[in-house]
Amino acid sequence: MLPVEPLGMQSRQWQFLGRPREYVDATKETARPLALESTRRQFNTARDVLERLTGTFGEPRRGILLADDVGLGKTTVAALVAWVVAAAGQGRNVRVLAPNEVMQRRWKDELRSHVAPLNRCAAHLEKVHERWIKEGAVGRLTAGSIQVVRHRYASSDNNLACDLLIVDEAHRAKGEETAFSQALMMQRKYAKRVLILTATPFSIDIAELERMLALVDGDDARAQVRAYRRALDRLYGGNATRRPEDAAERLATAAQNAVDALRACVIRHGVADLPREVQAFGVQTEWPMEVGEASLAELELMLRIDRALGLARQAADESGKATNDPRFHVGWRHLDAERRRLEEELQTLEEPARAAVQGHLVAVARLRRDVGAHSKMRAVASAIRPVIEEGEKVLLFCHHHATAQELTVHLAGALGSLDLPRPPQKASWKAAWEEALAPNNGDAEDEGDGELRARFIDWLCSDSVRQQVWAWVTASGADGVPLADALRKAWARRVEARERIAEAASRLYDALTRSRSSRIVLAEGRLPGGRGSTRVMGVCQPTDVEREQMLFVDNQQPDTIIAIFNSPFGPDALVATDRLSEGIDLHRYCRHLVHYELDPSPIRTVQRNGRLRRVGSWAAVLGEPIRHAYPAFRGTRDHRLVQIMKKRVDSFSLLLGGVQTFDVDEVHDWEERWRNEVIAEARARLEQAGIRLHARPGGDVSR
Repeated sequence: MLPVEPLGMQSRQWQFLGRPREYVDATKETARPLALESTRRQFNTARDVLERLTGTFGEPRRGILLADDVGLGKTTVAALVAWVVAAAGQGRNVRVLAPNEVMQRRWKDELRSHVAPLNRCAAHLEKVHERWIKEGAVGRLTAGSIQVVRHRYASSDNNLACDLLIVDEAHRAKGEETAFSQALMMQRKYAKRVLILTATPFSIDIAELERMLALVDGDDARAQVRAYRRALDRLYGGNATRRPEDAAERLATAAQNAVDALRACVIRHGVADLPREVQAFGVQTEWPMEVGEASLAELELMLRIDRALGLARQAADESGKATNDPRFHVGWRHLDAERRRLEEELQTLEEPARAAVQGHLVAVARLRRDVGAHSKMRAVASAIRPVIEEGEKVLLFCHHHATAQELTVHLAGALGSLDLPRPPQKASWKAAWEEALAPNNGDAEDEGDGELRARFIDWLCSDSVRQQVWAWVTASGADGVPLADALRKAWARRVEARERIAEAASRLYDALTRSRSSRIVLAEGRLPGGRGSTRVMGVCQPTDVEREQMLFVDNQQPDTIIAIFNSPFGPDALVATDRLSEGIDLHRYCRHLVHYELDPSPIRTVQRNGRLRRVGSWAAVLGEPIRHAYPAFRGTRDHRLVQIMKKRVDSFSLLLGGVQTFDVDEVHDWEERWRNEVIAEARARLEQAGIRLHARPGGDVSR
């Protein structure tokens, strides 16, 4: 274990963390006003982290693992800790490792948001300034600096020497052999303190948690965590003939022992454990979405393509490869691609395999003409249409690009265009927007900024966005006043909800111009929805069909579509792959989520749900629930996958996130029933286990 060097900090330097109400008041007029209950808990957590790292009430710890549930504001807690360390004097500095460029920008935004309230409320800290936030390679950090870089920075030749190293989304270092994981283990000795952030400390393999514990010198807890891992292995892969009561006793005992051992170095809160904050996040409820039974033609179609692939692989001596592709059960696009590939390879096959495969392909082509669009896609489109017509947005997640492509194209055709009132002509809109979005200070803009603003106004005046906005104007009863005044007075999306239309447009423009990639998209006049419909947008690999190109955005740089979806403007339905399932906020104007296609890992499903369940969500603003849909194509493997996944997601927090990935074809129903009995038996004891990892209560003097 590495020696713990003193930090020389005193608790009076974070006294402001005992006055959350004062801090919340200081943010009321900012772009990011805080909620009192969540701020109170975040302040208490930040205080506990600082006290443990500095040894205020005992021996100082070298590292802490902050494992709060998705959406609870780990970044906010860590940003507060970072500012205290950097601004407490005596030349301290901080390095932050973020997983990607999007999260890097989010970190900088988070740090900037605390500058004004800290200068107002934290009297024992030095005056903080945005210039303290550094980006990119910095050899030796200067006093008070907070460097924000990506994970790969640790894997290069850069030295991580600092007073506090913060590693965000640290579970991405899960592989023991990854360059990032190896770099962290090698370079941790250069950081005096380490703060690890992850919402999934118990992930697909709890060995990942053991590696994280090594980063924070939590070796004392590793034995109990290893014992709990063995208990989970027995639950998911052991003898399922044991008495459920006995298995539940062993599981609960192992979980409680692991929690007791982890308390010294791990802090974790679950949303379900925080009843006073539920309203700020939005209550979750299931969104029933019925999909009919697979028809005989659909079942035959899937069986025939699967049989054709199997025969082709046997002929090529590739019999060991699986052919039951899950994409066949949720869409036809990948099936069509496989059929075309087999047709091209047909002449390379020897008889009798060639004739057998050809016979199946002829039948597959006929069946595809008969079945038409996929039943699950038709059902989902029918279910979300009335929601969109009520002015709501819907987020749909897929696991594969082919499925996301097909779903995007299908929804665009099935939803069509809304029956909306015809708006005034473009010339009137342009003049109104130029007035409503005029620079506040009256100073002349730089030529580049003026060009970007003009491009943005052009987008606001496009047919689809103009019609969308006019519907809000008429719904607010503001269509009888001058258009510029209507844009300033009418509410966006829902009457008397979050923002006025002009206010929302101004915020969106600011968000777009803060991102380097979005500025390029804006300058080139390629904002999503500017051409054609704003109804549906896909964030995945675009299709090769030219007429479909306008429906997709490049998921390598998703900043633009994230900013637009978090505004009232733009797509009503956003189809995304799991690239957007982690570290992204999509909650500002959306409370409906559809798990159209599931990843085999329950972790991923929980991460998806966290995109909408965040403080200040659209659900919380409206006082209505977040709705999660798990449509299942009955009679197929998709139905079984959904059934098993829902049970395991329900047990995620209960088992401290220790749920395992699975292959639906290898899960036996009787074993899964036994597993659910064990969890139900252990539930009463396990529900209290996680609470013991909460931050220790502090001195909130502003209650």
